[in-house]
Amino acid sequence: MKKGNELINQLSKNLQTPAGQTDSSSTSTNQTTSRETLQRAQQTKYAINTLFTMLEAAFPLKFKKAFPTDASLVEAKKVWIQGLGEFKPARIVRAGQKALDTTKFFPDLSEIREHCKLHHDEMGLKKPLQAYYEACYAPEQTRDYRWSHIAVYLAARETGWMTLRSEAQSVAFPIFERNYNILCNRVLDGEDLETSIMKGIEDSRSKEAVRVANEQAEQALRKTMTKQGIDPDSGRSAFEKLKQSLSNGQ
Repeated sequence: MKKGNELINQLSKNLQTPAGQTDSSSTSTNQTTSRETLQRAQQTKYAINTLFTMLEAAFPLKFKKAFPTDASLVEAKKVWIQGLGEFKPARIVRAGQKALDTTKFFPDLSEIREHCKLHHDEMGLKKPLQAYYEACYAPEQTRDYRWSHIAVYLAARETGWMTLRSEAQSVAFPIFERNYNILCNRVLDGEDLETSIMKGIEDSRSKEAVRVANEQAEQALRKTMTKQGIDPDSGRSAFEKLKQSLSNGQ
């Protein structure tokens, strides 16, 4: 088994090797994207081949029974590529190794998918809701604070400290959870955590919620001004007068 693990580690390292060198100075953005897509597809195919090699070495008889012909093996690989294509190639290989370490039975596609998914506790990370509360109630908003993991701080910073402190959980948590899970997946894949995060639809929902709240507050204020005999449209001075009276408890 030790020899098998050494083979797995070597194959996993090979996924780090670029598919080829190109002159980025003379390549357009579209060409670069196409090249990266092709490279990702090649690496995913390589990862699936690696995974099947691991399974065959660990379960030779069951493997032969599951894929009795070359044609059935080729078709199975196509299905597995589609089923696991959303995950990074190196993660697929690690999932295969984990499956071999934790089961005595021949794993199927669904089991490998489950091993590919992010499990926060296995990475020493808090679950999203726990991380959210940590961010909300942290006495400091600096990188130097003793965070359970730097991903909590980065997710909070990306979400916005004002959003975390002032918005309802139903508004702030979905935004934080998305950012946090993106960062946790980067931890799992060994990627740079500092890379910017593309804004999601949750951000527009948050802005809409803030806009609605502001409108409701303004309507309530106008009603209060009207009750006190103040023209809501009389200008800033009237607003400041009411604001001062409310702060003084009058």
